[in-house]
Amino acid sequence: MKLGGSLMKHSASIITALEKHFGTCEQGDEHSILIVPGGGVFANSVRDISQKYSIGDDAAHWMAILSMEQYAYFLVDKTRINSVENIYEFPEGVSVLMPYKMLRETDRLPHSWDITSDTIGAWIAKETGSRFVKVTDVDGVIADDIIQEWMTALELSRMGVTCIDSSLAGYLMENQMDCVVVNGMYPERVIDAVIGKNVIGTHIKGNI
Repeated sequence: MKLGGSLMKHSASIITALEKHFGTCEQGDEHSILIVPGGGVFANSVRDISQKYSIGDDAAHWMAILSMEQYAYFLVDKTRINSVENIYEFPEGVSVLMPYKMLRETDRLPHSWDITSDTIGAWIAKETGSRFVKVTDVDGVIADDIIQEWMTALELSRMGVTCIDSSLAGYLMENQMDCVVVNGMYPERVIDAVIGKNVIGTHIKGNI
C-alpha cells in the first residue's frame, strides 16, 4: 500500500483504522500490509532544491528516496507502527517500509523525477506478489470531471497529468499488474481495497 504524502494530516487515523481492523481478524484470515511511504513535503523540498541548484538525477533520486524515509519516521512517531527494511520478510499486521537501504542495495529503477513512490510501490508489490493499493487525497483518476471507476493502464498512459506518476501506467502494463486508487480520507475504503473488495475509487487493469 502506497500512502501518499498528501495525507500527512490524516495518516495516523488511516493507520489506526488498519491496525484496528486487521488486528481483530480471525485466525486464518491474517494479512501482512506493508506501507510504502510517499515523499510529500519532504520530496517537494528536494524537487525545489533540485530545480534551484540543478542537482543531477542520481543525487536528486537518492535525496527523494530519503524523503520517503523521513515520512516513514513521521508515521512511526505518530502511530508507533512497526518499521521494516526488508520487503521479503515483514510480519503479519501493518508495517511501514524504511526504503533507503533496500533501494540502495537493489537499485533496479531508473533515476528520474518521472518515477516516484507510486512506481516504487508497484515494484515492491511485484517483488512481494502483493495486491497494490495507492492511497491518496482524491477519489481516483479524473477524466472529463468524472472519477473513472474502471480503466486500463493503457488508457491511463494516454491521459497526461493525473494523480499518478507518469511512469506507473507503463510499469503496470509491462508487468500485467493491477492497481486500485482510493481516497485515504475514508479509511473504510482503504480497508476494503486492501482485502480486495470493490471500492469507490479507480481500478486500473494492467493486463490489456
